[in-house]
Amino acid sequence: MPKTKKQETGDIGEKIAGRFLVGKGFEIIGWNYRKPWGEIDIIVRREGKIHFIEVKTVSLVSWTTTQQLGQIDRIIKSGKSFISERLNRPELKYTIHETGDIDDKNTTDGYRPEDNLHPWKLKRLKKAIQSYLSEKRMSEEDDWAFDAVTVRIDTKGKTAIVEYLEDIIL
Repeated sequence: MPKTKKQETGDIGEKIAGRFLVGKGFEIIGWNYRKPWGEIDIIVRREGKIHFIEVKTVSLVSWTTTQQLGQIDRIIKSGKSFISERLNRPELKYTIHETGDIDDKNTTDGYRPEDNLHPWKLKRLKKAIQSYLSEKRMSEEDDWAFDAVTVRIDTKGKTAIVEYLEDIIL
């Protein structure tokens, strides 16, 4: 089943978030941990602490041509096999700005990706995190956190505005 534009945008956002997190000293230990009750986008570790990352992405420019849709589909398919490929594809060489680096007041017509962290989504994420901790034989007392990364991408300008939101309460 072909992916929707929203799913394709989300996949690009996850790759950008992964690159951003690696640049901040995190080690990626998992991508897209899925259970019927929820999914964790990225699992990272830094200084012995596990961080479960939810990525929320909005696109400033829609992919509108068949050529662009084919290109993004190839990018996503080719990036599935190795983390290094997911992070180092030439087509995904976005210039990443942290939110405080540039003025982004009007980039998404007032829409903020973090607005999609609805209570029901957080409940599903909590269940997925509990499953991961159980599978890895960790307890909820082990050092872990739930964080979010928001990504606003401009596919034409190849820029991304990334914000890291730490220690979100579930």
